[in-house]
Amino acid sequence: MNVTATKHDDVSALLTVTLDKADYKDKVEKQLLNFAKNAQVPGFRKGKVPLSMVRKQYEAGIAFEEINKQVSDALNNYINENKLRLVGQPVPQPVDDFNHNAEQLSVAFEVGYEPEFTVDLSKYEAPHFKVEASDKEINQSIENMQKRFATQVPQEKIGKDSHVALEITQIVEADAEGEHHHHPKNTVVNADRKEAFKLVKDLAMEGTVKVTKEDLQKNEELAKELGFSKDEVEHLHHNELEVKVKDFYGLDLAKLDQDLFDKVYGEGNIKSEEELKAKVKTELDEYFQQNADVHFVNKVLEQINQKEEVKLPETFLTKWLIFNNENIQTEEQAKEVLEAEKNVLKYQILEGKLMNDNDIKLDYADILAQAEQLVRNQLAIYGIHHLGDEEIQKYAVEMLKDQEQVRQISSEVAMAKLKDVILEKAIKKETKISHDEFLEELKK
Repeated sequence: MNVTATKHDDVSALLTVTLDKADYKDKVEKQLLNFAKNAQVPGFRKGKVPLSMVRKQYEAGIAFEEINKQVSDALNNYINENKLRLVGQPVPQPVDDFNHNAEQLSVAFEVGYEPEFTVDLSKYEAPHFKVEASDKEINQSIENMQKRFATQVPQEKIGKDSHVALEITQIVEADAEGEHHHHPKNTVVNADRKEAFKLVKDLAMEGTVKVTKEDLQKNEELAKELGFSKDEVEHLHHNELEVKVKDFYGLDLAKLDQDLFDKVYGEGNIKSEEELKAKVKTELDEYFQQNADVHFVNKVLEQINQKEEVKLPETFLTKWLIFNNENIQTEEQAKEVLEAEKNVLKYQILEGKLMNDNDIKLDYADILAQAEQLVRNQLAIYGIHHLGDEEIQKYAVEMLKDQEQVRQISSEVAMAKLKDVILEKAIKKETKISHDEFLEELKK
């Protein structure tokens, strides 16, 4: 068995796998003998089927499977031994007149791979923000704790301090065919959710108001406050929705006393408002800095993507798109798709190159740890700080059942591992800013 490479250019080649009959003959013969021993054919006792009959009926199929396996193994071994980082998958060339009895067989594959290049991180510079929590963020976090353990206070009508529980139901048209069972959405809004609150603030208990799919498409903030993502709005089955007030109440905030401190952080860990504010500030600073570090990494990667030249195997990728996608029938269609995806491919190659050159690898433990941190961060936003590790892990494991979440978290883990490398090697322009200023930077 032999694999030879005919280079087209620096990023593509034709790999030809050549097998002699001797490479697979013995294995095919062994499988035929085993099959003959166990075959049950009418008119013959088990194990007494003539080998010639078995050979005539099954040899071609068994030989094809063995040849295919050996070709695949040889191709993969060559790619691994030569450290080719493939772009796309090998595209086999058609084989004319396949004959498993030939003394020699050759199968050729078109392959495209990443170019050889290095990225000098020390050439790149970006703002590295030091984001400190202000009194506003600290007080808001503490207020969230108080709201979490607040007492609901009945009200006669909706006021500016009300929390309004809503049920949102799709309205099935009178002439709609078939059965329609759409689960209602439930959410709670207050004056901070301005668009939704404006919609219901004049309603009484069990009062309703209608909105349309078009309303939600035009007003994304309203849709978001009512609990609909942009994708959910697009896939609503009916044009009208009914928003009903199911309850409304005020909140008597929990007092800032030892009882609240113990509920949030565990008994005796926080003993005064000063300690509470210091603890919250530390947590917020850490959370904000994580986001600032990711922002720095992203800015450096954006620059790398803009300035580094990465040669793509475009001719190969055109062939691969046609081979791999039944909806792409022509070279012209493939080139249009490739043109639209070039930047994404280049970014992926650069990211993979940085990870490979710095020996960065992902495993499940890394992904689970990141999922747990995301759970903690999300809970912290709502003032929930005192939850055991086992409970956190349970939420994280549940999160990782969603493949889209796994993909997103894996990407975040890769960024986290790259972060230390980029923070060490790229040039940081240190700047202190408030969290509000940082949020404005993220919009740029």
